[in-house]
Amino acid sequence: MTLARIFEPRSIVVVGASTDPGKRGHQILRALGKSGYAGKVYAVNPAGGTLLGHTLLRSLDELPEAVDLAVLCTPAATAPGLVRACGERGVGGAVVLAVGFGESGPEGARLEAELAAAGRNSGVRVVGPNTSGLLNLLRGVNLIGARGVRPGGIGLLVQSGNIALGLMNEITRRSTLGISICCGLGNEVDVGFGEVLEFLGGHDGTTGVIAHVEGCKDGRALLSAARAVTRHKPVVVVKSGRTALGAEAATSHTGAVAGPYDRLRAGLAQAGVVEVVRTDELSHIAETLVSQVPGPAGGGIAILSDGGGQNTLAVDFLTELGAPLAELGEATMSTLRGRLGPAAAVRNPVDVAGAADSDPGVFPRALKALAADPAVGVALVVGLFGGYGIRFSDQLARVETAAADDMAATMRAAGKGLIVQSLYTAMESAPLDALRRVGVPVIESLEVACRAVAELQRRGDRRARAESRQDPADPFADSPRVAAKSLFMAPTDHHSIIAARSEGRTTLSELEARDVLGDCGLAFEPAEIIRSGEEAAEKAVRAPHSVALKLLSKHITHKSDARGVVLDILTPEEARTAFERIVASARSYARVRGLPTERYAALASPMLSNPIAEFLIGAYRDSQLGPVLTIGAGGVWVEVFRDVAHRVLPVDDAEIASMLSELKANALLAGTRGRPAVRTGPIVSAASAIAQSLLQWGDVAEAEVNPLFVYEDRVVPIDARVVLTRERGTAAALE
Repeated sequence: MTLARIFEPRSIVVVGASTDPGKRGHQILRALGKSGYAGKVYAVNPAGGTLLGHTLLRSLDELPEAVDLAVLCTPAATAPGLVRACGERGVGGAVVLAVGFGESGPEGARLEAELAAAGRNSGVRVVGPNTSGLLNLLRGVNLIGARGVRPGGIGLLVQSGNIALGLMNEITRRSTLGISICCGLGNEVDVGFGEVLEFLGGHDGTTGVIAHVEGCKDGRALLSAARAVTRHKPVVVVKSGRTALGAEAATSHTGAVAGPYDRLRAGLAQAGVVEVVRTDELSHIAETLVSQVPGPAGGGIAILSDGGGQNTLAVDFLTELGAPLAELGEATMSTLRGRLGPAAAVRNPVDVAGAADSDPGVFPRALKALAADPAVGVALVVGLFGGYGIRFSDQLARVETAAADDMAATMRAAGKGLIVQSLYTAMESAPLDALRRVGVPVIESLEVACRAVAELQRRGDRRARAESRQDPADPFADSPRVAAKSLFMAPTDHHSIIAARSEGRTTLSELEARDVLGDCGLAFEPAEIIRSGEEAAEKAVRAPHSVALKLLSKHITHKSDARGVVLDILTPEEARTAFERIVASARSYARVRGLPTERYAALASPMLSNPIAEFLIGAYRDSQLGPVLTIGAGGVWVEVFRDVAHRVLPVDDAEIASMLSELKANALLAGTRGRPAVRTGPIVSAASAIAQSLLQWGDVAEAEVNPLFVYEDRVVPIDARVVLTRERGTAAALE
């Protein structure tokens, strides 16, 4: 069944219709009557009678037709049975409002599983439970009870009724936009974020989407839909549960467990989603992206203001956001100087230097020059505009309003975006109203205005890259559960993985890890197995250079934690002592942690010269997102500095190179303090090989090299770690 029967129903049945005005079963029935819904409405209450002009049916069995959508306003315990009854009557979908499911504990989780099975077996699509409801204002479908909300083009996906109402009220109050569809996903027992986002992407009445995500049952499906939708409609997301305590709260509220935030954040960025962390940015950024033309690729931001202080702050904010400022051409600056006078600053940022105090018309004249400059992608007007008639003279209000119309027309004709930040947004201002009427965002906060204009330019850059780049694969094409049955469920035929499985192990020894990663294209330096102190002494004598000894174990993967590494061994006696110390430390470490006993060995390898940089490269099978690649500054301090970048797999070499550019450690690769610059190709190849191990074998849950020694024209993996899924294949690891 398509979601159209849920979001554009031709008939609705309210189950649990109530005579109590305080109950949802009364409020929804009343809202449908007042919202202009043109479809058929039925109401069910076992007591029968009439309510708000409707004859009450005593049960779903009395429905005269196969209704598109049922709204269940009844206690949680009744939901599974009612969904089964809906299936018997041919009802397409059910919105389950009740709480008391997975978010409330083990008994609620059992009830939620029963509800999911009821929907699955009966063919009824379920929204919720624990949902605030849904509405389609363009069709008069109001199952939330929202009042005074303007219909329009913004779709809302939320997991909080309060946030939904707050956004609807804000958008209605201070913008010309309105709401198309709002859906509370709740616990996502069936219908989830990805599927609804995909529907909104193809919905003609929706021009942009705002989403509030606490937990997401299938993150990869969300990213797959987002990647498709953001090519033609902006998607802005705020994610709660970003911190450890916040994530715990999100779990208790919705019963949905999300993957680690940093990995999800990377996936959202890959999919072209704009993520915000402040709720006061949500509607402003969405309004900007929906109403304004994205900046052309390679363009920059032009700032036009009437005050140097705010100019400087705007430059600071945009620089911190990594947004490009336009470098104005000499001809543009010459034109500005002629139009603004000798006191004006005509290099970006442009300051009219008081010229607008007596003539606000200088703003459109300056914008005409800026709009004509090919370096300018979007423009941000900062300061007092909209308030000259208020501050200086009523006579300026008419001039200022005409200037507002001219500014909007100028930028529209140039095909470039315009955002206005004004100190007078809270006051009655005809010039600002004129801008709002034609869709120009008017924002009070300078910080939010800068973020909005930065995202507008980024959207243009992203769209240009997407159009020019031939992606080898959609990294989000399959959700983990779909992927578990296809790409990532290829039978494991690697002998090292088979050997570990036969012994009941999920950790590979370093030799086995080298074997697996080597078969994916990662080259390791030669190393010899050492099984005794005498053998260590003998091989140390033969070595032309000092050597390193590392613990070789099938169960201990973090060698440094187990004091299993000794460096700079020069003599046979040092080698013998080092081996004995490594083995003794490993036994003690294993005993304290209850690890199985084994016969420990060591790997001997030549000591290497100091690298230019040390990197961490790892791939991890996230339960929500599927395989994820991580690159960061490596060594023993990786968890302290957390200088890392993430991408959802698969990715191409260009995307891996982009990951490197995000790291602070990337500065080491450019050549600093007399060190040579590094060729990044070998790093990219190493990362590609490690990523391939998860894409090739469904049994690999995690693969890591730390550190990867980076030299001028080569890389050397120093330590390798591979961990398998708990059971064979990806599906078991994702449950």
